[in-house]
Amino acid sequence: MKIDTTRFGVLEVPEEEVVEFSRGLFGFEDIDRYVLLDHRPGSPFRWLQAVGRPDLAFVVMDPREFCSHYDFDIPEEDGLVLKSSDGEGLQVLVVVGIPDDPVEMTANLKGPILINAVRRIGRQIVLPGDQYSPRFRIVDGIRMAKDRTAVSE
Repeated sequence: MKIDTTRFGVLEVPEEEVVEFSRGLFGFEDIDRYVLLDHRPGSPFRWLQAVGRPDLAFVVMDPREFCSHYDFDIPEEDGLVLKSSDGEGLQVLVVVGIPDDPVEMTANLKGPILINAVRRIGRQIVLPGDQYSPRFRIVDGIRMAKDRTAVSE
């Protein structure tokens, strides 16, 4: 199928790569179909591009790239929708905010996106409590990981 995008032009994407989000994403509840696109080879960043909305794409990445201790329980209702109560087979992504100064780049650890890659079902959830921030500075996570590595050596 062809997908028209503002950033990448017209793309040919197999229909089986479309991920269905029954509730959409926060702030975009009416948009329920997306595809994951690679940013470039070797990059930790990816794009979550809306199908049918050329101008809507989110920069996303695996939070474990900069926050190795990122872990949470999946609410039962979300696990049922995703057909994975224990998180097995789920891809975890977070939306990345990229300001003019890349050092200030943040990730929404409070609202991860979960994707069952086999069934092509996605869901964004809100984690309870205040353990994770919706604006976690990625550079801080990288520094913490380096500090932990230096201490363990």
